[in-house]
Amino acid sequence: MAQAVTATVRRAPHPSGDARPGRGPETMGEMLGLGRPGLRVAVGAVMVAYVVVELFLPRLDLSFAQLTAMVVGSIGLAASLCLATCGVDDPLSRPAAIVVVCLGAASGAVVWWSIPVGPANWVRPSAPMIAYAVAMCLLIVRGRARWAWLGFVLVIGLSWVAVAAWGWRPGTAVPVALRMLAAMVPASLMMLYVRPLLAFARVLDRREVAAVQASAAHEATLIQRRAQLDALNEEVRPFLERLSVGDGFSPGEVMRARLVEAELRDEVRGRGWMSQPVRDAAAAARERGVDVRLFDDRRVDARGGVADGPLHAELVAVLTRARRGGVTARLLPAGRDVVASIGESDGTRTRRRVCAVSTAGELAWRDDTGGAPSD
Repeated sequence: MAQAVTATVRRAPHPSGDARPGRGPETMGEMLGLGRPGLRVAVGAVMVAYVVVELFLPRLDLSFAQLTAMVVGSIGLAASLCLATCGVDDPLSRPAAIVVVCLGAASGAVVWWSIPVGPANWVRPSAPMIAYAVAMCLLIVRGRARWAWLGFVLVIGLSWVAVAAWGWRPGTAVPVALRMLAAMVPASLMMLYVRPLLAFARVLDRREVAAVQASAAHEATLIQRRAQLDALNEEVRPFLERLSVGDGFSPGEVMRARLVEAELRDEVRGRGWMSQPVRDAAAAARERGVDVRLFDDRRVDARGGVADGPLHAELVAVLTRARRGGVTARLLPAGRDVVASIGESDGTRTRRRVCAVSTAGELAWRDDTGGAPSD
């Protein structure tokens, strides 16, 4: 049944026309395009533009400390941008958001400090803050708007320090904060509307996947039932045809009819035991005259909670060594201490074994006859 469902899900086409076998709903980060190479290319282009602007502007007469500060600050801005684009987590983890805000603000301040005050240097103070504004917009996209606006507050404070302590004119320092504000306000408004829509789209995507899975399970069930009916038709039709004309049956044919009847009962009352090794072992035991009875007392929706492989292996071993008497195997309802029991009787002695889940989560069989085997 599980194999049929898997095969059907793999064949089921995606409603959009894109074949995506085995793929579930996209995360919010993937829907925002955070994992796409184009985003990293765009962020890289920001830093390239930052370097190009610096190369095309007139060269500055910087001291070693100022040159070092400019290089270190530029590297810090690049690291802040890269960290803002890493991964597809939504929202971005709080430690990462804090690092992006603090590292970017500190790096921008260091670069700004390294720029000599002068009327010809009105472009240079804007370049690091534009890169920082891009990082803050990425934080807004990634669900950390509060931390991004905290970064804007830091830039306002930096502008005040530049005017009060570094000698910059307000006409140079204030526009830096205004440009950052002009970038962050549209990003915040856009995410205010886009993120709820994407969350709703994820709900629809999950419902779509659930509908496809339910349809695949239904189709797999129909396929399995048709196969069982075809097999039953092949087994039963010859008997019915011979009965209709009054023909007799040989002892072998009578035995085969009894096996078919027993298998039908097993399918109804012992469904959880129905694996091919169990079928073969039960048929062989019945041919030897062993009375085999299989029961599955679990609810339909509770089946599959415990791996049936070890249970089936134990039953196959019991049926293989049985030569007479009877074997009764039962799968017990959930909530009990044991999950299955197997009773053996050869007419003179009776043995009962039960299976429980150990503390390690493994199935363990133990003798539950109540002492020595009863005679």
